[in-house]
Amino acid sequence: MTRRDRAVRAVYRVGWWGATHIPAAVLRPLIWTGAAVAARTHGRPLRELRHNLTVAAGRPADDRLVAAALRSYLRTLTEVLSLPRWRPDQIVGRVQVPDAARLRRRQAESGAVVVLPHSGNWDLAGAWACLSGFPVTSVVEVLNGAAYGDFLRFRRRLGMEVVGHTDPAVMSTLTAAVRGGRTVCLIGDRDLSGTGVEVRWAGHQVRMPAGPALLARRTGAALIPGVCRFTAAGMVIDLGPEVTHQSGSDGLAAMTQQVADFFAARIRDQPQDWPMLQPFFAARRARSS
Repeated sequence: MTRRDRAVRAVYRVGWWGATHIPAAVLRPLIWTGAAVAARTHGRPLRELRHNLTVAAGRPADDRLVAAALRSYLRTLTEVLSLPRWRPDQIVGRVQVPDAARLRRRQAESGAVVVLPHSGNWDLAGAWACLSGFPVTSVVEVLNGAAYGDFLRFRRRLGMEVVGHTDPAVMSTLTAAVRGGRTVCLIGDRDLSGTGVEVRWAGHQVRMPAGPALLARRTGAALIPGVCRFTAAGMVIDLGPEVTHQSGSDGLAAMTQQVADFFAARIRDQPQDWPMLQPFFAARRARSS
């Protein structure tokens, strides 16, 4: 284990302890103050965040919007770190899914592949699903060995089946999960494999993974996009229209475009809950490479 790996692991262990033991009344003003100060800085991640928010919101992202996005990011982090200690009723009580009945019906009929962006708290969404009759199988980014192991154990404690994105058997594992009655929940706004398809997001070119569309098409499962957004009391998961299956490589691109369209429309309503700190739109990715 490298010195950096040990440091990352130590930070997360301290965070797991702090998020659980520091009272919310103390933690909340620290988050607000830190976010407000950071929003006025000009480091590369903040420049990328400001640009992504500008595109997502359809207007220039001022310091208030950047600060709100940073607060949302820190809220997600602190919730994730404290989530293993929440009672099941606390988890279920904090999440609202207005269209859960449709998801349950399609899960029973054909299986369901739910695809989400990095918006809100997707770990909380997975925990809610596992406790609500939707046993989740998901794919996570493989980081350094120690931190990756910690997060694997964390998600498995929540009831999720987790597959690393570099696992050569990832597609066969997900196919078996769908056919075994599990809900496959995938993050769909970052192309970790480099094999995604080009689509448009609010008029801007982006590359998004085709895996969710490919899996749904291969298994006959319903492909349903969703977006998580925070409320004062918890979180709402908005589910979009079921994506129409289409054949061929052009069909995969068309299906992924439907996902991108729903992401862009919903995130535009509450852009602060999509704190994307990395180059995302094609022109910015090209400039950073």
